[in-house]
Order: sequence, then C-alpha cells, then structure tokens
Amino acid sequence: MANILVVEDDKLLGREIATALTEGGHTVVWIKSSEEFEQALLENAFSLIYLDIMLPGTKDGYALLKELKEMEDRKNIPVVMLSNLGQINEMQRAMDLGAMDYLIKANIDLDKLLDLTNNKFLK
Repeated sequence: MANILVVEDDKLLGREIATALTEGGHTVVWIKSSEEFEQALLENAFSLIYLDIMLPGTKDGYALLKELKEMEDRKNIPVVMLSNLGQINEMQRAMDLGAMDYLIKANIDLDKLLDLTNNKFLK
C-alpha cells in the first residue's frame, strides 16, 4: 500500500491514526513536531501526509505545508490538514496553500479516515 507521514503532536490521536492506517496495510511514519518534518521528508518517499496545524516547535502546519509545496521533488505529495480550528478562513487558508483536504480532529472516525485514505486521498 502507501507510505504515509502523520504529523500530530497529540499522542493519543497520533497513535490512533497511525495504528488505523497501519492496520489498513499502510506504512506509517509518525512524528510529533515541526523540527522532525524535514528529516522525515529526506529519509522517506511519502504518498500522503496528514499534517496537524498547531504543532510544538518553531513552525506551524501552515508553514510546513508552504515549505513542502515549494520543494520541487515533494510538492506533489497530497497533504490533508488536521485541526480543531473549524473556521472557514482556516480551511480556506490551508486549501490556498495547497492542501488537498481539511479534517476536523474532533470529528475523525478512524474507519472513515482509512476509507478516505484508500478511496480519495491516494487516488
């Protein structure tokens, strides 16, 4: 299946997402801060990235998304933003920066996430 990067600092949610995707047949790299992002990209070829907006460290998810989309060899990796910021302007900002979708963390159903991963985000 796919090699997926999950960038999520919430340990419980990050573990649940990584487990669901792994049990769905994917290889998952889970990191918890913006500082680990560039190294993960250097060490792996990802088919999809789940990216939290609010992260510990010097950069938020928006900054990481912007950097990714400026990398010639990585800019086509689909990115799905994860956040509890459900305002339209936050969603629009993510989409304007190149995100493929935006999921509200409080509403994540892991079975639906796996279905979306397999049937929408990786197509």
